[in-house]
Amino acid sequence: MKNWKKLVALGISAVMLVSMIGCSKTEAPAEDAATEGDAAESDASDAPASSDSLEGTHVFMFKSTGNSFGDLMYEGFSEYMEGKGEKTAYKSPAETTVAAQVQMLDELITQKVASITISTNGDAGYDEVFKKAKDAGIPIVSVDSEANPEYRICHINQAETQDIGSYLVQAAVLITLGVDYPEEGTMEDAVKAELANYSGDEIVLGVLSASIDTPVQNSWIAAMEVELAKDFYAGKVSPNLDKKYGNDDLTESTTQAQAFIAENKVDCIISPTTVGIAAAGQALKSSGSEIRLTGLGLPSEMQSFMPGTADDDAFASVCPYMMLWDVIHLGATAGAATYAAVNDGFTGEVGTSFEMDAFRDYEPETYEAYQSGDGTAVLAGTPYIFYKGNMAEWIPVL
Repeated sequence: MKNWKKLVALGISAVMLVSMIGCSKTEAPAEDAATEGDAAESDASDAPASSDSLEGTHVFMFKSTGNSFGDLMYEGFSEYMEGKGEKTAYKSPAETTVAAQVQMLDELITQKVASITISTNGDAGYDEVFKKAKDAGIPIVSVDSEANPEYRICHINQAETQDIGSYLVQAAVLITLGVDYPEEGTMEDAVKAELANYSGDEIVLGVLSASIDTPVQNSWIAAMEVELAKDFYAGKVSPNLDKKYGNDDLTESTTQAQAFIAENKVDCIISPTTVGIAAAGQALKSSGSEIRLTGLGLPSEMQSFMPGTADDDAFASVCPYMMLWDVIHLGATAGAATYAAVNDGFTGEVGTSFEMDAFRDYEPETYEAYQSGDGTAVLAGTPYIFYKGNMAEWIPVL
């Protein structure tokens, strides 16, 4: 849970390792924003629109435009790549669909881009266009949501899938039981201790996810189910998750959150997407529901639904604590992998590695590819918990 190995990005003085889901709708940066060298701003929303050719450009593609999670990742990606003298562009479709990404990918290949770093909208439907990219010598690196291992160099994993699923369940159970985030020890130990003495009704957890076929959220939900199958939950917490899908759209996510409230069957909603958790936070706060909330969120978007200082009563807020990772650093790590694939011969095979230069307050680091499913990945970090003890520090950052 806590990993005190790295200085936090953007000048926070606390030492901690962070790396973190999901997606969030905000004002969209220009879809065709492109930057080159030190002429560009690091903030993707400030990148100037360009009609110039994208030939030789390193393209970052998120699930859709208007997404804070993607914007912050591109900030890190572009800052790192521009520090190497490379040209970058942010290209994402307006719709969060496989078809929209495929169409845009096809256009990028025709324009002879230098590389594609992508967070996919699904785990199927890309093979033809990815093969076209591979045949054209355009390397693909995936981040946040995986691309087919057959066509990618590697995947940049924000944190281990099982860790994310386990932490989300553990947080939801502790929140349901009215237990503050344990600053000492682990959440798992706290859950075991609390459930050992629990004799109330079986706790029921709900999940407000993105789309029904989004690979990354589905992998985390599967990990939640693995966690719930552990013996110490038996008879105390239902192994069955009540799942609803908001398609990473604020309106749809709000509708699904309101359905949870109307049905009143769950004790806590877990939303592994920043769009969903913000929508659920607003719906729960507006309704006065006793259902509580946790998941993967950005502190700046969740400050109205969480405790803001160490002196606050965490349970006076709909979301006592949540988690994520350093999204900007995650994007920079993807940039470092992409740069190494294009310039330094990084192949992504198991055991191969690349050097990432110092980035903001992060020291230089070597990342090594490991087997991940049918492909390989590099691990950027671990989930990080946002709670009343640190929210004030993080709101200006993420």
